[in-house]
Amino acid sequence: MRHKPYVYILFLILGNSCAPTLDVQEIKNIGKTKFDPFVLKPDREINNLRLDLIRQTYDERVNDSISETADTPYHPVGFDLGNGLFYDLNDNLCLRIDYLMKFTSDKNFELHKINRPDKNKGKVIYRFHNDSLTVTNPPRKKVRYFYHRIAKLDTMSYMYNHRMKYAIIETDSLMTYMIKRKNMSAIHKLDENQYCLKIGKRKENYQISGNEIFLNDHYTVHLTNDDSTLVIQRKGKRKNTTLYTIEKSEGKIFIYNEKYFGTKIEIDNAAVWI
Repeated sequence: MRHKPYVYILFLILGNSCAPTLDVQEIKNIGKTKFDPFVLKPDREINNLRLDLIRQTYDERVNDSISETADTPYHPVGFDLGNGLFYDLNDNLCLRIDYLMKFTSDKNFELHKINRPDKNKGKVIYRFHNDSLTVTNPPRKKVRYFYHRIAKLDTMSYMYNHRMKYAIIETDSLMTYMIKRKNMSAIHKLDENQYCLKIGKRKENYQISGNEIFLNDHYTVHLTNDDSTLVIQRKGKRKNTTLYTIEKSEGKIFIYNEKYFGTKIEIDNAAVWI
């Protein structure tokens, strides 16, 4: 019996700028399902297949008098928090597409992302094959090459042509991200519930305690309502501010703020609809 060489995934984004909120009654009436227990462990997400929950920004200078706000790039290294949540070293918090679609991102796959499925436009095809990631934008045939990876002992090197973009070294108690053979950042395991991130002279602490994760002094993530509600908060000096609440039922995930503005995700065997 021959096995299919790829896992094929369809990922569709539906936009409607006229709808300021989600359906409040639909959220309140869903049959909530529980989230899995949290975890806290170093991890990597190389392919940038993510849904943003918190995306950091910075001001990019266009000329002497004009600047624009740009998204902070994704970092390939960060922490797996469980339930598909990934917090990278640039403080971006995302949902992983491979988690939602239940495929393994370091094995052969082909993912079709369609930004305008009603008109079958805005298609992007991600193809991972033989340790290489390529991207195409049909109907154009040009293939963009992103990286090729090479594994050696505890080191995974990510190459662009014959140049190393970066390498990730992983042991039981340490994950190190390197560029040009210099240690750029290192995640040290202190114990089963704590990690310390060292970037130069800077140190950051990450900790899990029961149903709550502390992401340095920036954010907390915790479960409430008998593990059926996931809450993301920004840490404050006196009081934390709730940014998003996440609830789910069979095949649906709702991500919303206090005004019920947010995102609805629907999942079936063939596709994820945003």
